Amino acid sequence: MSKLLAVDLDGTLFYPRNFTRCISKKNVKFLRKWIDAGNRVVLISSRSYGFVKELEKEVERPIDFISSTGAQIVADGELKQDLYLNNEHLKSVLDDIVEKFQPLGFLASGKDKGHIIKVVNPVSKMIFWVYHLWWFFQFKYREKYLIGNKEFDDFIANGKVCKIMVFYGLKKNKAKLSKEINKELRDKYNDIEVSWTAQVNEITPHNCNKSAGLHKYCELMNVAKEDVYVVGDSGNDISMFNDFHEHSFCMRHSYPSVKKYASHIISRVYKLDKIVLKGEN
Repeated sequence: MSKLLAVDLDGTLFYPRNFTRCISKKNVKFLRKWIDAGNRVVLISSRSYGFVKELEKEVERPIDFISSTGAQIVADGELKQDLYLNNEHLKSVLDDIVEKFQPLGFLASGKDKGHIIKVVNPVSKMIFWVYHLWWFFQFKYREKYLIGNKEFDDFIANGKVCKIMVFYGLKKNKAKLSKEINKELRDKYNDIEVSWTAQVNEITPHNCNKSAGLHKYCELMNVAKEDVYVVGDSGNDISMFNDFHEHSFCMRHSYPSVKKYASHIISRVYKLDKIVLKGEN
């Protein structure tokens, strides 16, 4: 019986990072071996549609993907799901976040649009310079972005927004804050999805999280739940760990508050070769 590997990107398949390619050679070798054994791979990430679909070139095998934390689902080269947030309601949610929590800024994404960043609290030119320098040294992991409050507001009012990221700062204590705010937002708004990763909250359309996206994918592709293996490292992977718990794997470097939800701990994705594929080839 063929199996499905649903694997997160940042901190998971992209771990450790590489300057010349997104996925390490050992992870690529494992993915090829997995697919050549008759299994399927679906990349599941908060990354944008445009970025994720390019990764097939590195693997050199057919792969499916679930992008923007479940907003888009692509299977066998076809776009099966394409969801967006309600513009008017999204604006009221963001206004509420600004009033109560004063975040550093927002990032908005759409399927056919790059990232647009809005700065909420004034920051020095040095912060912008540091951010651009950090972005430059992301190399293969970079995604296009634009900083512009007017452009952001226009996009929120009229665009097809599939994901919002809320930034609270770079200090370690902001990770605890984002987790607390995440719970508060989830309790208040039951018509959107909210998750957290480090110092960031993610907002996506209703019932648009990694677990829901994976369930929808399995339904479309007729994949049994017991044949699904999930791998992740952060807060937005917890829904997968809960719903596909028997074959859930969390990265060793993850937060303890995330690792406790997974059934197994691994240090690298390619280590699944000995755990899952042993004896198949």
